[in-house]
Amino acid sequence: MPVDSEQDGGRSCAPVHYHASSADETNAMFDWSYCPLIVQPRGAVDAFSFDLTVVQLGPLTVGDLAYGVDVSTGLGYLDAYQLNLPLAGHVQARQHGAEAAAGLGWATLFRPSGSVDQPLISGGCRQIATKIDASALESTLAELLGHPVQGPLHIPLGNDFTTGPGRSLVRLLRLIHAELDNHNGLLHQPLIASRLWSCVLTGVLLATDHQYRAELAGSVTPSRPRHVKIAIDSMEADPGRAITINDLARTAGVSVRSLQEGFHRHTGMSPMTYLRRLRLAKAHEDLLRPDSGGRTVTEIAYRWGFLHLGRFAAAYRAQYGHSPSHTLRMKD
Repeated sequence: MPVDSEQDGGRSCAPVHYHASSADETNAMFDWSYCPLIVQPRGAVDAFSFDLTVVQLGPLTVGDLAYGVDVSTGLGYLDAYQLNLPLAGHVQARQHGAEAAAGLGWATLFRPSGSVDQPLISGGCRQIATKIDASALESTLAELLGHPVQGPLHIPLGNDFTTGPGRSLVRLLRLIHAELDNHNGLLHQPLIASRLWSCVLTGVLLATDHQYRAELAGSVTPSRPRHVKIAIDSMEADPGRAITINDLARTAGVSVRSLQEGFHRHTGMSPMTYLRRLRLAKAHEDLLRPDSGGRTVTEIAYRWGFLHLGRFAAAYRAQYGHSPSHTLRMKD
């Protein structure tokens, strides 16, 4: 079940259509397109059907999926956020001890950690299922806030999208959904595709609750003092080089204490914590790169300034929820 065209930056791949008449076929299709899934029919097995149209849109996997009979599903582990918006029918879901029901105007959003159960997806249920790369969503949030963020985001399982930004997000997803089969449409033009998926990422951040929501919804973020900006620019120019707090203070032209106070006030963390998170993000990107074949976790860690592999692994697991070696295997 290969995709004919490859993802290239903002480009979207050609849509893939799939029909299954058994749970085993459906499981195989989900494993290929979204994540490992176990589907159990709750209605008549001989009436089972599953239909999927799916397209890759930058860091998003967007699909139109429908079941012909009542089913229950189980997902052992997610490595991405997943937003499921019913267009017809209803869904019950559980994750991290929370339970939610979704129907018209209400969506479920799974976090990239922990198992997920959907005890009931009603027969005739049709959903827009959007898998969202975790690093892309969190990087977008960091860019909007102007400082690194700690993922995963604590987004509620159930989300009311009947009003406000949520309603706008639904309309945007419906637009993309309507264009899935339009092979010559703007959705499949790189200049448009990149803007659409960027809007979806920002829309999700503005339409849902999470630990950074109040900060994101605030008015204009206070501009950073010049010495803080100089230090950040210096770190971002070459995150992997050996650098100390004294080096940063000297580059910024202020005392160590002034630099630390400025960082705490304007980024919520110390300069060295900012540098460590920047390095972790760079290592994470390298581990996920499809052209990093043959490179080891050790090589990537050293490239970004992590000389103690045990500390690197612990910090990486705290940031991304699994080990560096697990991320390296994910792209295979």
